[in-house]
Amino acid sequence: MQSLIEKYRTVLVILVICAIVLIAYILKNASAAPVKEATFTAAPAKIEKEPEELKIVEKVFVDVKGEVVKPGLYEVRQGDRLKFVIDRAGGFTAEADKKVINLAVKVSDEMMIYVPKIGEIETPQQIMAPSMPGNDSEKGRININTATKQEFETLPGIGPAKASTFIQYREEHGQFETIEEIQNISGVGEKTFEKLKEYIYVQ
Repeated sequence: MQSLIEKYRTVLVILVICAIVLIAYILKNASAAPVKEATFTAAPAKIEKEPEELKIVEKVFVDVKGEVVKPGLYEVRQGDRLKFVIDRAGGFTAEADKKVINLAVKVSDEMMIYVPKIGEIETPQQIMAPSMPGNDSEKGRININTATKQEFETLPGIGPAKASTFIQYREEHGQFETIEEIQNISGVGEKTFEKLKEYIYVQ
């Protein structure tokens, strides 16, 4: 038995050394894995922050007259609805003809808002003019270069379809240079112009 051990001693020594190296290698890998994981998890997370958009609200001034509780000059935001401005002015008085005022209209700078008394204005063609932007309130006329579709509908004989043609022509050809230019619009002849000329102007 002793001679057998001596015979294979060299082989046994080699096997023991290999076993030790193998165990050391396994232990090294086992201890290295958590280190990598810890390094990965410890990396700071990148948080992308989107810059907030700054919204600049333009302030405008409008002049409120007529049947409101507090007539006067008011500073409001560009694009505010007429209802907001009327509320700022204390609301309508008891004598205000509220049915002729379009509260959905957006206000613009230097706009004059006139609220008539009940019975003060008789025809539908006139009652909307004082409360719309771009109007000559003293004469009840509308500026056809700034008038909205709803404003055009207040003109004699102009319905929704015809009002749209005014807007379309202005978008395609630019602003009107004279009121006579509306005769270039399809369906607006000399007779129609004669009916409208007292209610319109250009600026």
